Amino acid sequence: MSFMVLDNDDINFIWESINHLRIVFHPVYAPEGKFNYSELCTLKQKKDVMIFLDRNLLSSLLKLCQNGSLKNEKEMRIIAIIMTWSIMNDLSISAGLALKENAIKAGSSNYAKIELNRFTEIFEQYHSMTWLYLAEGRIDKIPRIVSSDSYKTSIAYHKEDDHLLMHLAEMLHIVYLYRKKDLSPVEKIINYLSWHCENLLISQYTNTYITLLFTHHKGFHPPKNANSNDINRIMDGCYNQAWDLTYLTIWSTLYSQESVLKDVFLFSTADKMLRYIFINTHATEHLFNLLMSVFPSKSANKIMCLCEKILGPDRKKPDFGEHPQRYFRALIRKEKQRIVDSVL
Repeated sequence: MSFMVLDNDDINFIWESINHLRIVFHPVYAPEGKFNYSELCTLKQKKDVMIFLDRNLLSSLLKLCQNGSLKNEKEMRIIAIIMTWSIMNDLSISAGLALKENAIKAGSSNYAKIELNRFTEIFEQYHSMTWLYLAEGRIDKIPRIVSSDSYKTSIAYHKEDDHLLMHLAEMLHIVYLYRKKDLSPVEKIINYLSWHCENLLISQYTNTYITLLFTHHKGFHPPKNANSNDINRIMDGCYNQAWDLTYLTIWSTLYSQESVLKDVFLFSTADKMLRYIFINTHATEHLFNLLMSVFPSKSANKIMCLCEKILGPDRKKPDFGEHPQRYFRALIRKEKQRIVDSVL
């Protein structure tokens, strides 16, 4: 990547754009998607800072570089803004999680390695100023990169992750509850939390998701095809939603260790619901605060009493055994069958 020459107007435009769009996050430094320039500069003196891209952003970046432009101009400018902001602040970009998503869906790492090769070529072939000019609208096209070579790596991107399997089981149970029209929002949340506590590790992001989903919060929707009677379509929708939450939980295992690591990990996504899940999780700091904001006090207290009972210090975590993925897959089959039985 070549050097970048910026004047004050360029710097202000990129910083104002990144904070206006709110597409890069961190629970400490940008819990609402807004960064402080001085704070980031201080952080970089102590740590190496990396940005994880979600699948949609990586797909847009690769498509842009393959075709030279995108039909959706706003999408194209957003990609250019992220690239410019990362270069001007000397932040590295990782596509690892996004590559893994498609590889698992395909059941093979072959195409992921081709995408990885294209991704690395982006940083070798484009002049840094290209991204600034594209971000500012001075140009509408960039040179194309066409490559079908595979990146040489032994990484098996297509192996399913424990987090993904746990979230898939969660989504299936959420769909089951979502379809239960005879249950109130409070009853659905209580049912879910009890089930979750008994079967899986607790996910703060999933708890935020179900709280805002079952209370019909604007911008929150169930997994796609949740109302379908075709279990395969339901599975597809649950799989996609599980992946969104998997990004957040895998990322959380990294940022929770930053005090002893040399790196700080940011996450970038333009997905509205994913952004709302993250913001509402960290803005409220605790599930109790979120419950109090969306329920009358009596209903919120009912849920909180349950949480205190089942999530207290005496809670016995579920035993996944020597082969956790066998446990998760069995739970997925059980939840899948629960939906099938409810349709009959």
